[in-house]
Amino acid sequence: MIKKISTSELRIGMFIDDLECEWDKHPFMNKKISVSDSQVIQKIASAGIRYALIDTALGSDVDDIADANSTETAANYAPSVEASIEVDRARALYREATTVIRNMMEDARLGKQVQVNALEPVAERMVQSAMRNHHALTSVTRIKTKDEYTFMHCVSVAGLMTTFAREQGLDDETIHQVALGGLVHDIGKTLVPDKVLNKPGKLEGDEFSVMKRHVDYSGELLAGLGLSQIAIDVTMQHHERMDGTGYPLKLSGEQISHIGQMSAIVDVYDALTSVRVYKSAWEPTQTLKKLIEWSPGHFNRDLVQHFIRCLGIYPMGSLVELESGLLGIVIEASEDMLRPKLRIIYNAKYDRYERPHDIDMVKAKNDRIINAALPAQYKIDLAAFL
Repeated sequence: MIKKISTSELRIGMFIDDLECEWDKHPFMNKKISVSDSQVIQKIASAGIRYALIDTALGSDVDDIADANSTETAANYAPSVEASIEVDRARALYREATTVIRNMMEDARLGKQVQVNALEPVAERMVQSAMRNHHALTSVTRIKTKDEYTFMHCVSVAGLMTTFAREQGLDDETIHQVALGGLVHDIGKTLVPDKVLNKPGKLEGDEFSVMKRHVDYSGELLAGLGLSQIAIDVTMQHHERMDGTGYPLKLSGEQISHIGQMSAIVDVYDALTSVRVYKSAWEPTQTLKKLIEWSPGHFNRDLVQHFIRCLGIYPMGSLVELESGLLGIVIEASEDMLRPKLRIIYNAKYDRYERPHDIDMVKAKNDRIINAALPAQYKIDLAAFL
């Protein structure tokens, strides 16, 4: 019998009759494949293929496998790499996803139906990037421009939600769906007047009421498109708050789904760490401290703690100051969250740039991080060094 399954369900002993992808998008001579070892699963995962048709007459069914190999999944075999290797791939993915979201939002603004299917491969590649090294994906989400904030924010939320869901130990399909939800979570902003959306200052009462309607607009634009409840929760609940002061439904506590509570944390974190038309970006460390401060009133405190462990005390892409006066960008986390790997770029004592070089703070016993630094204070463009 031919059965369609997610590639995350693939196990050794199955027989693949077909892969749901273009003929030139898979890494095999043909699409009829015996899953004889873990390398087959790894190749399929790395290619970003989401679905396969298995022949249960020629191989095992999903429910048949109970031996030790049953834990071999596509997600397990997205090969881990160092952040420095993954970051270029993550940066290209970020640019591609921003273009896709921009086009989709422009179509929505013109009254065209949202093509959610176009986001499926982007969401899957985000999942695979997070599996290879989640710090790379979260670092590039900090690179935004004021003019394209809305598009980039959607992509950033998707990337951060993917990483957060992975850290929570959620299953492959759930991680994929939170990525998809992140990509479309602000699509309703296309129906908000530009004078409100891009106002270079604080919104007044009536203007804020108009802005809040973007959540309802998102629901209307996405209705009937087959989105999962997980993706819908990201879209419809990211402005709800634990104390019931959020919108649009003023849900509180457990009325907000687990995914909704996660999305509220991620949405605020990315908004605060981004440059907007009306404000400068906050530093990640400062923002994480604020998330703790605003819990448990606005956010689930336990989930905020999980989010901090996910990003690290000094998230990748942060600028930090050392006791020696050197400034460095966090380029990779370590088991000791206070001593990540850094790219040294500036000397605050002598007010000059340094020749960029990387150091592992675990090994740098004679120096230590004393605080996060503000790039604007030193007129440093972080994107030039990441």
